[in-house]
Amino acid sequence: MHYGSQEEEQDWRVHNFEKRRQQHQPPKTSFPFVKLPSFSGESDTNLYLGWEAKVEQMFNVYEVEEDQKVKLASLEFLDYAMQWWHQIVMDIGLNKRPIVVSWYDFKECMHVRFVPPHYRKELLLKLQLLHQGPRTIDKYFKDLETTLTKINMHDSEDSKIARFVSGLRREIQDIVELYEYSSLEKVVHLAIKVESQLFEESKFKKCWVY
Repeated sequence: MHYGSQEEEQDWRVHNFEKRRQQHQPPKTSFPFVKLPSFSGESDTNLYLGWEAKVEQMFNVYEVEEDQKVKLASLEFLDYAMQWWHQIVMDIGLNKRPIVVSWYDFKECMHVRFVPPHYRKELLLKLQLLHQGPRTIDKYFKDLETTLTKINMHDSEDSKIARFVSGLRREIQDIVELYEYSSLEKVVHLAIKVESQLFEESKFKKCWVY
């Protein structure tokens, strides 16, 4: 097949991409009006994952149909991300890569480009070394919970509790382990209460010293 210009060739690639996509999709539904956050393709893994999480949250809230998700998300690409996606579309049109139909396919494609292979290994190492240290329990717990979410690790409730308690400062951990707890939320509240009591005791002792 011959083309009169480069623009005509690109138009054919886009047309071929859309044709192949339609073959894998159910009948079209009305296009929802959902304003998603934009993504410019920054080389910041946490920034991308934050964008992905927010987009998924909005899809759930607005009950966006599966066949509309890729279109809506890619519509919010700016700068490098828009150029990168345009090349993906071109490659699909030339049968250089598999068709991207579902949101799952789309995320896999995005992760290959914007989530480096070593990212998960670094998070797993961080998780192993994660301890409360000088931080408050609230900050420590939020860091632990955020790390587990980023790794997409579906630990059991008992495993999460064990991770949390083992990372507490020793003086707090020794007291918390004396109690029984049935959920992660309860043990976190218990630890915060112990932390507060120990802080008040230390203030009281300082007052007696002076």
